[in-house]
Amino acid sequence: MTFSNRPYNDRGLKKWRGFFLSEHSQQIADDKKAPEWQTAMDQEVVYHILHGILQHRSMLAIQLYSSNVSPDPYIVGRIAAVEGDLLYVRTDDGQQVVELEAIRYVEEHTFHKWYED
Repeated sequence: MTFSNRPYNDRGLKKWRGFFLSEHSQQIADDKKAPEWQTAMDQEVVYHILHGILQHRSMLAIQLYSSNVSPDPYIVGRIAAVEGDLLYVRTDDGQQVVELEAIRYVEEHTFHKWYED
């Protein structure tokens, strides 16, 4: 594309990077932080929360018991099926099988928008 006699060199997305707000950049940085251990829940509370998630067909975030010093990343996805004591969770990486007894913490996963504080 040319304007007047000079050729125009489009920089693509580079020219738009300056439009990120500092709050948005901060939110992206916070999301990349390592997860922290959450307070362990009773199995009855876990079952109650899972029941609500199943009814609403919403996303969930699960933290499992682990022998590691730092917790494993959350398993985030939707419940695909429940079979006995196994929970099948459909994630972005595929399907994961989770034992109900191995769940330390579960929550209904909502997406926090950087402009809602």
